[in-house]
Amino acid sequence: MERSQLYNIIIDSLPIGLTMVDKDGITIDWNRTAERITGYSKKDIIGKSHLKILHGTSDKEACPLLRCALHHFECTVEVTVKKKDNGLIALSVMASPLFDDDGSFIGGIEVFSDITEVKRAERERKNILSMFAHDMKNPVIAMEGFLLRLISGKAGTLTSTQCQYLQLIMDESSKVKNLLTDFLEFSKFEAQRCDPVLGQFNIEKAICRCIEAAKIEAEKKNLRISVEASVNTSPSISADAMLVNRVITNLLDNAIRYTPVGGAIIIRLTGNDTNITVQVEDTGGGISEDHLPYIFDAFYRGAKDQKGSGLGLSISKIIVEAHNGMIWVNSTPEKGSIFSFTLPRR
Repeated sequence: MERSQLYNIIIDSLPIGLTMVDKDGITIDWNRTAERITGYSKKDIIGKSHLKILHGTSDKEACPLLRCALHHFECTVEVTVKKKDNGLIALSVMASPLFDDDGSFIGGIEVFSDITEVKRAERERKNILSMFAHDMKNPVIAMEGFLLRLISGKAGTLTSTQCQYLQLIMDESSKVKNLLTDFLEFSKFEAQRCDPVLGQFNIEKAICRCIEAAKIEAEKKNLRISVEASVNTSPSISADAMLVNRVITNLLDNAIRYTPVGGAIIIRLTGNDTNITVQVEDTGGGISEDHLPYIFDAFYRGAKDQKGSGLGLSISKIIVEAHNGMIWVNSTPEKGSIFSFTLPRR
């Protein structure tokens, strides 16, 4: 069997679509799975512009392969392309540009799979869960209103035991409402609607306000909270005040929750002409090494007895990255953790 025949058999037997293009973006190979996924036969596409047929444009940035070639790297992305019947499909594409010894682009390969149904199922799951959480939150709010009326005695005098039981119900209802609020906010961010409204924001003053708001909970555990600021320039940045306040509050609340009685929390603020860095250090139990890779995942909680929705850190990550910043954690078991994030000044 000739090598060309063997090549064609292997390429056409692949369970994923494969296409090759030359340096001008003209298709030079197209396997059977690519035909099945897109509806285009080899006759339809070989010798023609990959960009115009699949992406409906001449803009090279619209094609993962040509976009990678412009920046000299491989990539795996999700794109939407047009089928032969004009229907749109979602593809997961791995693009590998090829270069000669001089670094000039000579063509490349894309392998891809159809993820249209996966993306549809994801959208439906998100919509169902969001509607479920929203519909649950309304009766919880109504229930709290009636509980407040009962506790205040507007429906008649209550015994101390009855008041105690009603207050317990009220506390648990508030926890449910907070969980639903977190989930609805996460759903909004996950749907890529986290668009910061930028404005002048003094992050040092914001940290002080967040500490003041957290004092009551900190005093219950006799925790010491201090600030160390060593910003070389002004602490003002361009950011969404409400969103960044949410990040600071999330990190501070976590530090208070997981720091034992009598512990300490230090918030450090450093910066230069380019970035501002905030660090929240606690003297809690720390995070074990096997949990660290997942700490910013949605709904992840390191231990079953941990309270909360497991969404605070995930929401914080979405907010920081929406500002083109970074967030990370360093932790030592039994010694404590340091959560850090950076935000660009502009």
